Amino acid sequence: MKDKIRVAAVSPKVKVADVDWNVGEIVRLCKEIWEKDNPSVIVFPELAVTGYTCGDLFFQKVLVDGAKRAVERLCAETAGLPQTLIVGCPISSSDGSLFDAALVIRSGKIVGVVPKIGLSAQESRWFTEGQSGSPAEFDGFRVEVGDIPDSAVGTDGITIIIAASPELAGRQEKRKAALSAASGAVVYCSNGYGESTDDLVWAGSSLIYEGGRLLAENRRFQRQSSWIVAELGAGAPAIPSEPMDRCSEIFNIQATALMSRLEHIRCDKCVIGVSGGLDSTLALLVICEAFDRLGYDRKNIYGLTMPCFGTSDRTHSNAWKLMEALGITAMEINIGAAVSQHFADIGQDPDKHDVTFENAQARERTQILMDLSNKVGGIVIGTGDLSEISLGWCTYNGDHMCMYGVNSGVPKTLMRAMVRQIAKGHPCESTLIDIVDTPVSPELVPGQVTEDTIGPYELHDFFLEKVLAGEAPRSVLADAQAAFKGTYDSPTILKWLKTFYRRFFTQQFKRACSPCGPKVLDISLSPRGDWQMPTDASVDLWLKELE
Repeated sequence: MKDKIRVAAVSPKVKVADVDWNVGEIVRLCKEIWEKDNPSVIVFPELAVTGYTCGDLFFQKVLVDGAKRAVERLCAETAGLPQTLIVGCPISSSDGSLFDAALVIRSGKIVGVVPKIGLSAQESRWFTEGQSGSPAEFDGFRVEVGDIPDSAVGTDGITIIIAASPELAGRQEKRKAALSAASGAVVYCSNGYGESTDDLVWAGSSLIYEGGRLLAENRRFQRQSSWIVAELGAGAPAIPSEPMDRCSEIFNIQATALMSRLEHIRCDKCVIGVSGGLDSTLALLVICEAFDRLGYDRKNIYGLTMPCFGTSDRTHSNAWKLMEALGITAMEINIGAAVSQHFADIGQDPDKHDVTFENAQARERTQILMDLSNKVGGIVIGTGDLSEISLGWCTYNGDHMCMYGVNSGVPKTLMRAMVRQIAKGHPCESTLIDIVDTPVSPELVPGQVTEDTIGPYELHDFFLEKVLAGEAPRSVLADAQAAFKGTYDSPTILKWLKTFYRRFFTQQFKRACSPCGPKVLDISLSPRGDWQMPTDASVDLWLKELE
């Protein structure tokens, strides 16, 4: 390592596939960073020129050619800067291969290209694997593309890692643990605000370590571009790390995802059904947080409570208390007459409380929300959570559908903990606590309690994590018996585990067309990248193992 070297790690705001805007932002930041901090090296994230989340647009020649022209512009407009720039960009070869690469640019010229090795299965769809071997070395530092590799640990020089690492609960602590184990210096920066939030959130994590000491860390979940600077080899003191608790981190992921989505589609209005239950409460709190950060008027949040045959006084009252206290536009439409007319139209006996009786109410509510969103020029925010998605406990084309589902990555047990934590010191504290304590119910039939019908959510959330990890049914059963000893007996656990498997298999057709929503944990059921299975798979093999 040189005696001293000053480095900057940047998390730029990005517009997916808008290479001209992205390079313009990169150039602007380079000049501003030079003037304010004058580092020797300025580092930008993986695929910063195009955005990491372009997906199959990487197959489009116009994007690849546009990226090439944008890099030529970048070189021309930074030729007078004394810094070395490291920027992520897709690079095509003469044989037509496309590489996810880091460009090393100095004095307006590309002096090095480092293709990514160790591509994920999804990345291999678009990119060609770089040649394995030692990372490229440039002036005493080496460059790597990808998330924190094992090779970063134990290095004695300066390693620069440009990454595209989405934010999940607890992932920042894992990054820090890996980087603090390196004996040398590591500069790490990852993609931030503006990447697609279809299923993931990008919080813009930038970290600089030397000899296991944290020298600089940016504030994640920022809406605008940001950077950090540190001087390596100068014996700088370590800064204290600021961990974020799990519930706050997840809430930040949800709010940031919605903010990015609203800005991308240039929308400042949201519509949400507010039932006075747990799911819609958390979703509404997320919307309010997103609006506050964006500077949007909360009156552009249209909360709509829609009582019908099974609505209780408790939830109806809490819905109104919450909407009024949060200062949103509160509305009520009693759907009883409309549903009764629909029953008459299709010949449904209103005294027959079957699936038609229940689903007609859910679909009527969704139709109203969708039509209201068209009227006001907003989007419908879904309230369904990961637990309901796993069990299919939702009405197909009813509450199953929305325009963005902020709760889709949050299991019910975690949701309870989040709302209870948010409630502390909140102006709506007593209402929020009462909502948490209310038995979960879709209230489609008077006195209906969800967990009496499908089983305890704490069991189902436990089952889901084990099943997605690939554990065999007998192993899941044994683990549950050990974890819930003294709470549920073995026959009860077995009963609900069978229910979980049956519902998990038969309800895949709902998950196959799930709306977009942010992943917040290591597990997810998004059909676009996390969980893929046929909608007509048989569950018999799994149930037989439990017999």
